[in-house]
Amino acid sequence: MAAATKLMDNGFNNVIIVEAEDRIGGRVHSVNFSNGVIDLGAQWVHGVKNNTIYEINNGTYKFGVTGFDDKLPLFLQSDAIPVNQYKCENFAFLALENLFSNYKEMSKFNGSIGEFLIMKFKNSSYYNIPEDQELGDQMIDFYHKEMNIWNGSETWFDLSAQLHCVSGFNEGLQYLTWKRDGYIEFFKYLTKQIPTDGTNKTLDVFSKVILNQEVTNIAWNNSDSNYAVVTVKDQTKYYADHVIVTIPLGVLKARHESLFTPTLPDKLKYAIDGMGFGNIGKIFLEYDMPFWPNDTEWVGYGFLWTKNDVAAINGTVKEWLLDLQMFTKLDKFPNVIEALLAGPHMRTFETLSSEVIISDCVWLFQKFLGVVLPRPKAVIKTTWLTSKNFLGSYSYYSMKTAEYNVSTDDLAETLFDTTNKPRVLFAGEHTDHLYSSNAHGAVNSGFRAANEIIDYYS
Repeated sequence: MAAATKLMDNGFNNVIIVEAEDRIGGRVHSVNFSNGVIDLGAQWVHGVKNNTIYEINNGTYKFGVTGFDDKLPLFLQSDAIPVNQYKCENFAFLALENLFSNYKEMSKFNGSIGEFLIMKFKNSSYYNIPEDQELGDQMIDFYHKEMNIWNGSETWFDLSAQLHCVSGFNEGLQYLTWKRDGYIEFFKYLTKQIPTDGTNKTLDVFSKVILNQEVTNIAWNNSDSNYAVVTVKDQTKYYADHVIVTIPLGVLKARHESLFTPTLPDKLKYAIDGMGFGNIGKIFLEYDMPFWPNDTEWVGYGFLWTKNDVAAINGTVKEWLLDLQMFTKLDKFPNVIEALLAGPHMRTFETLSSEVIISDCVWLFQKFLGVVLPRPKAVIKTTWLTSKNFLGSYSYYSMKTAEYNVSTDDLAETLFDTTNKPRVLFAGEHTDHLYSSNAHGAVNSGFRAANEIIDYYS
């Protein structure tokens, strides 16, 4: 969508968007829930400085806020015994300082983020108080889940500490919300349905989209043809001067050998193999009335598991709950509470029925709070990992990425045909140099690919 708007805004109107799903947006997936619109995919606008998504609306949209930037969750323990919040905060600030500020030292650490943070914890004065070591271990586990959610990884031992420092950071609040409108609202700004540049020019990009067209092959370097040939599942063929491929990295990993004719250059295959592609899950629970605190200081419940309770739940049908880090409030949805989760049990999570999700979450709340609670009246959850057109959520810098010495730049390399025409261009969050895994990185990448075509004709 970003590439198409850039092309059309520069006079290239012979554009077709071939979309495998029955909707636009890809990993922006806004759905109706609780008399509003929530996001199963991209949800927040992370920062304002140099953030394309924030800048495109040019101050027209008044974003909501969450409080996540400056507030920690209320930490709960699995045996329902109250924990010392002050001590939890000390460990939290130690974790956050090293994960998001100590880039100078982390960039020199030739190991994983997990190894780096555990080292920092165990060398700290907080951890070396004997009676606080179990709490320290619980907080290590909590931030292990935090990093899995940030990256979509199964374990933080697969996250390269050095490459973590490569990502760009947009200054400003990191959790700006689309309130009850959902991220899909952004497309109104992207296509200039809501003008922000002083003109009344709109871009009818939606008419260029053909839904339910799963691409099965891109023949991109045929000496007998002046075009690339894009074939979809029903054998319809589209002929194009240029093809911008925004297929998620997870799908490229699974199907690139059959998707491209001829097959991709070895260097690009190597990069596809080397870059990590992870998965996160979301759960939204709607209640008749909230059972959680109704004040501005409360942002969520953070779950700390005792060693005994971890041992007791391991190997049971509720083991997936160990991937769930916390439940948080949802901006402008007073009766909805949301969980994010990531880790080794995501495939199991995605197979669970709504009834099981509700029952297990009620069990979790009652175990940690130590009180009987009502059941939610509605639930919705994600299935990114098992959706064939996604096979996950977003890319990350893995230990394999570091070992292979590949990068997002390698995934963004254009394929030229025998006439030296830029035939296949790659876009998507996994190809953005600074903001991979982010929606604004995806937008940037679409603009970059479109600009390369525009420059070719200038």
